[in-house]
Amino acid sequence: MKILKEKNDFGLTVSFVEKEKYLAFSFRGNGDLYWAIYNIKQNNNGYESFFITKENYDVYSIFKELFDDIENIRIFDEEEEVPFYIEDDYEKRAYLIEREKELEEDKIRYRLYNRSNYNSLFDSTNRTITWYSDETANEVANILKIKEQDNSFKVEFFIQEDQKDYDRDFHTNKYIPIRFRNSGSSYDPFNLVFMRMYNKLCCVEDINDNNHQMHMEEYLYNQEKKKKLIYELK
Repeated sequence: MKILKEKNDFGLTVSFVEKEKYLAFSFRGNGDLYWAIYNIKQNNNGYESFFITKENYDVYSIFKELFDDIENIRIFDEEEEVPFYIEDDYEKRAYLIEREKELEEDKIRYRLYNRSNYNSLFDSTNRTITWYSDETANEVANILKIKEQDNSFKVEFFIQEDQKDYDRDFHTNKYIPIRFRNSGSSYDPFNLVFMRMYNKLCCVEDINDNNHQMHMEEYLYNQEKKKKLIYELK
């Protein structure tokens, strides 16, 4: 898997490239996050998938954090320094116990008041996150599924069929996007977890060195040249 990071007008596009397809994460001018999968060679026929494996451990660990945060309803970052005015160990332990209690109450509160969001987002039995794109109504929206498997995550994109009286979600036969609204998401507040993940992808050290990154089209072109050379040698 080739990892690319390119600047756009609103931030960064982080892309994972494997053979003829690539998975891209970008922040756009409407203030929202997008995931998208592209297949250069084949029509998607309403479905595409991409695997994140432990071979790319930095990326895998970020997906693992996303999955764990959704499963355990960690909406906000739980890392918090002990206030400077707490000096002795007894007060520090008491503070941490109280902080842990507050976090657990937060989880219970989100389960109570966002039960429909959580239940539609996370399936504990099948170990799957399901996100219907915030672009349009759920009945016709593109669908993202993230499945936890042994040492990997399977990322799946689905296109739904047209339905009368609904505006179908945008896609092409080689491109399927998913929108995560940062305001007005049907999964609010879990959109915050995906935005936090995107920020981590942008900061991974292994993909910060653009001097060693090829442009997407250059990479795909070189792959085609290699295939052609191998064929000629045969």
